[in-house]
Amino acid sequence: MNQLEVCEIFYSLQGESSYMGMPCVFIRLSGCNLRCSWCDTQYSYAKGESCALESIIEQVEQYPCKLVELTGGEPLWQDHSIPLMDMLLERGFTVLLETNGSLYLEAVPKAVVKIVDVKCPGSGVSDSFMLVE
Repeated sequence: MNQLEVCEIFYSLQGESSYMGMPCVFIRLSGCNLRCSWCDTQYSYAKGESCALESIIEQVEQYPCKLVELTGGEPLWQDHSIPLMDMLLERGFTVLLETNGSLYLEAVPKAVVKIVDVKCPGSGVSDSFMLVE
């Protein structure tokens, strides 16, 4: 069964990107491959609740909006994040992905809005950005 480690699912206003100010359901996945010095979600490093993809979608559909963001940690660190994005898109959601830029994005569906956080030198992980050549 396809499952993801989920830290939390919550409904709030989008605070970043061109979708700022819009109601959004956030799916915060657990785990991250980096340890940025200024990380504001270190609690997401810990093991989360193992949830089936359908269960995650059922939770998301409880909220009154069609904007969803996968965040973390690092959402692409988990193998089944891309199938979840596909399923959300198929159900008519606008999907945002907030990623740390250390993993390739080729497999991410083209319709997903990619919010890539480039790590500056002060982060301690500035050499982690995945450059495409």
